[in-house]
Amino acid sequence: MARVVNVNIGVLGHVDSGKTSIVRSLSTHLSTAALDKNPQSKARGITLDLGFSSLQLPLKANGVDYTAQLTLVDCPGHASLIKTIIGGAHIIDMALLVVDAVKGIQMQTVESTVLAEIATRHVIVVLNKVDLLRGNAKQLDEVTKSIRTFLSTSPWIVDAPIVPVAAGDAEGLRLSIGIDNLLDTIQQYLFLPERTSDGPFCYAIDHCFPLRGKGTVLTGTVLSGSVQINDTIAIPILGTEKKVKSLQMFHTNVAKAIQGDRVGIRLNGLDASTLERGLAITPKSVSFVKNIVVQVNQVRFFAQTSESSTKVHVTVGHTTVLAKITFFISDSTEFKIAQEYQYLSTLPPRQEKVISNVFVLLQLEKEILCPPNCQVICSRLDTVVSQTNICRIAFYGLVVHVLDELSTLHIGKIKERSGIIEKSLEQSVAIIKDLFVKETNLDIFRGLTIQNDRTKALGTIDSAFGKTGKCRVLFPSPQSFSPGDRIILKFTKIMFQEKSLGHRLRQYPELYTTTVASESAIPLSKSKPKIPAMEIQKRCWVGLIERLKGETAPNGSNPLVIATGLFATSDEAQMCLNLEAITQGGDRGVVESLFGKAGKVRIHFEQGTMAKVGDTITIYEK
Repeated sequence: MARVVNVNIGVLGHVDSGKTSIVRSLSTHLSTAALDKNPQSKARGITLDLGFSSLQLPLKANGVDYTAQLTLVDCPGHASLIKTIIGGAHIIDMALLVVDAVKGIQMQTVESTVLAEIATRHVIVVLNKVDLLRGNAKQLDEVTKSIRTFLSTSPWIVDAPIVPVAAGDAEGLRLSIGIDNLLDTIQQYLFLPERTSDGPFCYAIDHCFPLRGKGTVLTGTVLSGSVQINDTIAIPILGTEKKVKSLQMFHTNVAKAIQGDRVGIRLNGLDASTLERGLAITPKSVSFVKNIVVQVNQVRFFAQTSESSTKVHVTVGHTTVLAKITFFISDSTEFKIAQEYQYLSTLPPRQEKVISNVFVLLQLEKEILCPPNCQVICSRLDTVVSQTNICRIAFYGLVVHVLDELSTLHIGKIKERSGIIEKSLEQSVAIIKDLFVKETNLDIFRGLTIQNDRTKALGTIDSAFGKTGKCRVLFPSPQSFSPGDRIILKFTKIMFQEKSLGHRLRQYPELYTTTVASESAIPLSKSKPKIPAMEIQKRCWVGLIERLKGETAPNGSNPLVIATGLFATSDEAQMCLNLEAITQGGDRGVVESLFGKAGKVRIHFEQGTMAKVGDTITIYEK
């Protein structure tokens, strides 16, 4: 006897495109929620909820004969029911995308295509109601070409088969056409989904009803793991645990169900009125979460700009909640919690600009259950749907991290301030005004690098000057600045910090351009810096050489220097011991020890350094 494997096929499309009629024509077994059994569905003539039915086809894979039980998931097509449609996408292995042959591509066709692509790469387009074309071959050819053009923008269903059919109707007033051809096409594209019974049990509940004298029945799909009779399962949304009394698949009793199976689970002592949708799990295997990080995949049909700090509708399984979004970008596709990321204020539509390696922090308004590596779909369901072919699904992706504390996520937002050089004090010291106000705590800015907008020379904030917000800045030479020059301060401020820990500010070389406005504006070193290009991408701290130490060699080099302006505190300097330091002339040394308690450090040069007092020095992160 051939082994039975369950394959879930989503049936999606615009309202009144004939999805339920297609399902009726294909199905041989009906579940408790199939073919619009809901009284409101019958009254309104449209599908209001997910419907389930099945048929069986032979399947041969890897030299083994199987019986494929095809569970047809009839998704509603009305725009107002988009949450239900999205909720059905996470259980789909294959998809039938139903298109009205008379009306062609409609709004929900677009959103249904997006959901089909998110769920699977195995899609068949069903061109329904071809009988209404009354044999007009030209019109059929035109609508087929328009669908093929529409699919041409898809990353992986561009060559999906298009099968013309007429599903007929329940009353038998219209005869069905091409259903056998559709069955042949389904069998041709049928595949064996990857299934495993390993791991914790997780089950998506889509219906719940009482069974007189026998308890309560949950119906749904196993997302991971397995379940068998007498197992104890938890329903976290109710805070309860129950023992499995029996299992049934399409009116057949079974002893066990695994990932991918659609199964009914009978429990005792559960009030069916308290539960409609949700998850059943192995006890304590899935937690409620409030803050998650998702790797972003933009939807090509979404035409709006997405902005950080706005809200979107977040769907995980059958649950949809609002969430505040914060975009950030990385130089890698892999997320690492210890890494520092760059804040992204806006994410333009994909058709305007493609930005790589985008992640998003979702701060959920309500806690939700979030299984490991689950798919998250983010939408703007408040969008007015009066326009034709508008898409409300903005982006989607897998959960890559769950945050217990927001402060563990390091996102740097680039800030910029400007001031004016008021006067010079000593040979290389400038007094800056208008960069800060008198209330500013200048201690958090000590050691940061500023830039002269005219000469492009870099300087270091040394200390406050008076009590009106002015500050002292150390430059490499008197030629680097003149009174009246505009000064730019750029830095990244780390978001989501605990106030008790104070502000965390960072700087990177790429924040400033080092192109000199005029070649005569500042003397250039005769020797080129010896810093490798790859090190420019590292985090760094820039300061000045305050004094030279040790015995001067015959060639004029010194083995030690004391550097200032690199760090605001000795604690920050302590973390950079043994890091490499490079002078503006390219000499390499190592941070040997702290020097005092003001963030100064002692740097040793094994080969000596020709650097002079006032030269810039840079310490690079490993």
